Amino acid sequence: MNVISLVRCISKFGLFAGVLAAATGGAQLAHASCAGMARAPGPSLHPYFQHASFLKAATGPAQSRMASAVPRNHLKITFVGHSTFEIETAEGARAQTDYNDYVQGGDPPHIVTMNNSHDSHFSYAPMKGIEHVLRGWDPKGGVAKHNLMFRDLRVRNVPTNLIDRGDGKLSNGNSMFVFEAAGLCAVHISHLHHYLSENQLRALGPIDIAFAPIDGMWTMSHDELFRVLGDIKARMVIPMHFGSMGGVEAFTARAQTIWKVRKHPSSSITLSLRDMPRTPEVVFLQGY
Repeated sequence: MNVISLVRCISKFGLFAGVLAAATGGAQLAHASCAGMARAPGPSLHPYFQHASFLKAATGPAQSRMASAVPRNHLKITFVGHSTFEIETAEGARAQTDYNDYVQGGDPPHIVTMNNSHDSHFSYAPMKGIEHVLRGWDPKGGVAKHNLMFRDLRVRNVPTNLIDRGDGKLSNGNSMFVFEAAGLCAVHISHLHHYLSENQLRALGPIDIAFAPIDGMWTMSHDELFRVLGDIKARMVIPMHFGSMGGVEAFTARAQTIWKVRKHPSSSITLSLRDMPRTPEVVFLQGY
């Protein structure tokens, strides 16, 4: 077993777990077993990210109404933190990726997706008010199948394999999720641990936006990630899952040799088909 495999095994059992302080004035979040979560950046931040302001915002009715004002034919994406994004449509559909018990933002979304690699990527007790809980695995041991249409948002999954404690692969034990709205298709790669097959790439279809884990250790190596991103051919890559030792710097340095890399000034971005770059680019949203 190599070093990365050993670290993945250890982190699976939570021995690298840490305590992450919430972005709200000193409140403490729960114990997380994902090492990338436990190593989230502290006071000294990389220039491409800072602590997300999303959790600091008020979550009352007035704020919720303002947050749902997405223009027609647009999609709003907010980086909540770690690997959780909120996706909101013009008809007010709201979905959160890798919904978990540690990093949450705002009122309960209509839809949540989950990944079962670590407990910082799923919730044991989803918040009341969530209408659709989509797990990337089948609790009964089969293959998860989701194809949900909610208002103007379609959410579907593409099954992937799950790394196990012996560094093997458990077939179809997890999923990537695809979000389709306003003519855009976004894939949340989440805690992927392998290259994608031709069947998986066909199931994904054309992708405009890819949410990509850039840690280089707890999910995939950067060699693996750049091959996966090259296969997916998204027009925009939005990084997530920071926290590994030098992972952000290494990813950024390599990405800059291939694509344009830019830092967005906030944790939210509103996009339409017309906003998609002609050539692929990496866009860092403010967050951790």
